Amino acid sequence: MPDGSGLRGVYEGIISAVGADDAVALEGLIAADVIDHMPVPGQPGGREGFIFWMHSMHAAFPDMTGAISDAVVEGDKIAGRVLWTGTHEGEFLGLPATGRPVAITAMHLVRFRGGVAVEWWGAADLLGAAMSLNARLEPPL
Repeated sequence: MPDGSGLRGVYEGIISAVGADDAVALEGLIAADVIDHMPVPGQPGGREGFIFWMHSMHAAFPDMTGAISDAVVEGDKIAGRVLWTGTHEGEFLGLPATGRPVAITAMHLVRFRGGVAVEWWGAADLLGAAMSLNARLEPPL
């Protein structure tokens, strides 16, 4: 298993590949059977599901990029905070394109085995993103 700096490098590679919408690069960074503990609705399992999520984000934000703000390695896990930025050019959370810039903070916990991600937990500030896109919150009927 790579040491802490090696795991950070793999994590950086994943964030970079997602920012580039590069499914091929993810093949060497994420296990085919990765477990995503917090998938989006309709997301298939494994690496293909992760790629599904990545492509859907780029459909909404074609210029999306990620910057790692913090990363802490302990054993076979890394905890990271990422700032995703982009321009809202496609539907996102049911909101039609606005052309507005958006910044979405996400927190990740990733477990690695053999130098690839095998488990992924991710939580993003989707409410903050929706509000920055001028979404209106309405109570359920």
